[in-house]
Amino acid sequence: MTILITGATGLIGRALTQSLLDQGVQVRVVTRRPHRVLEHFDSRVTAFEWHPRTEPLPGPALDGVERIIHLMGEPLHGAATRADRARIVASRRLGARRLMEALGRQRVHLIAASSIAVYGFGAGEPLKEDSEVRRPKDKLALALLGCEEAAEQIGANGSTVTLVRLGLVIPPGAFPEQLRQLHAAGFTWRAAHPDAAVPAIDLVNAVSLLAWLARARRVAGPVHAVAPEPLPSGDLKALLEQAEPRPIRVPLPRTLLRRRIGALADFVHSRRRIVPQRVLDAGFKFEPPSPIESLRAVLAQEAEARPAVRRGSLLGAVWQRS
Repeated sequence: MTILITGATGLIGRALTQSLLDQGVQVRVVTRRPHRVLEHFDSRVTAFEWHPRTEPLPGPALDGVERIIHLMGEPLHGAATRADRARIVASRRLGARRLMEALGRQRVHLIAASSIAVYGFGAGEPLKEDSEVRRPKDKLALALLGCEEAAEQIGANGSTVTLVRLGLVIPPGAFPEQLRQLHAAGFTWRAAHPDAAVPAIDLVNAVSLLAWLARARRVAGPVHAVAPEPLPSGDLKALLEQAEPRPIRVPLPRTLLRRRIGALADFVHSRRRIVPQRVLDAGFKFEPPSPIESLRAVLAQEAEARPAVRRGSLLGAVWQRS
């Protein structure tokens, strides 16, 4: 089996490429920075340079390919301005259009990364993949729906298109970088509703799910890539405060929070549970079933790594109070 990956130098892409190589899969990559792919994987991966803004996808990259995992696109999380949103949308729509042009009549199974942000955020009934959902009013959500529609057009030639709606990805051995930086700078978010929970997924589970979708029978339409057990917003906040202890922390209102961390501001206030029903019904196993376990493990590792401090010392007393 030969799988083509776009966006293989990102957090998910690197881990997914390594996982597929370990399973004996032949991996091809199209990327703007092929030298970075070769630094990580040497000659085990065939890399093609591709700048979607200025050139078509290299034709040889598609020779004999039946499956494409499309991860390329600007990240959602970070400072959110109108220009940022336009860049996010343009990168996703353009990538999908270039793929469609390059494929022509060639049929593939396209597994395209999207986001659960397509639903917008707020209270409501739990959402499964087949739930009836009103078109969101949120500008980013509407834009992301447009990106999904662009990817689905590839199915016009008979290809199968799977839209993987990812939650917040929790990397192994670390807190999400944008939230960690927020807390390190002395900020946090205002206390969310008691029911607020972040739709999230451990990186290991995200990679396993993408690889499983590539191997399994073709699943058309949306798939929720979130853990079956949500990540309570209050628990996440408490763990971050433990990881970055300080006497004073400024809680930012949601509007200001969006300017610093973009869509993540809505993730931490979300009150609508996202259920990964399709993959659960198909037998996919999440290990662990809740990302809170991964974050607690990170905190425990950091506590063990801290230098030992004598309880009777002045420094020890300051450390204990912090």
